Amino acid sequence: MTFYDSSLPPVLLYPVGHPPVSFLAKAYEGNAPGGDVLGRLLGRTRASVLRTLSTDHTTGELARRLDISMASASEHASLLRAAGLVASERQGNTVRHSLTPLGMELLYPAQ
Repeated sequence: MTFYDSSLPPVLLYPVGHPPVSFLAKAYEGNAPGGDVLGRLLGRTRASVLRTLSTDHTTGELARRLDISMASASEHASLLRAAGLVASERQGNTVRHSLTPLGMELLYPAQ
């Protein structure tokens, strides 16, 4: 955005980045009462999908690894992608999913 007022001296404005809500990851690590907050917030399966994607996986690999259906793996990955936590890339007949920087920050917050 540009703001202009000829009666004022020039000033540079820029947005300040705020870190993602890392208290969830700390709670997930067991640092807070109540246990697995990430699992309670996202649901156990979706939280497991997110954790599994700390390394890239196809939808089929997610399904096999977590013992869920392909449709379920695809739905969880789609919702995590819509939330900005996962990126997906089509490679022929498969789709490979990986964590975005936001997803990484949620799982592994900077100390």
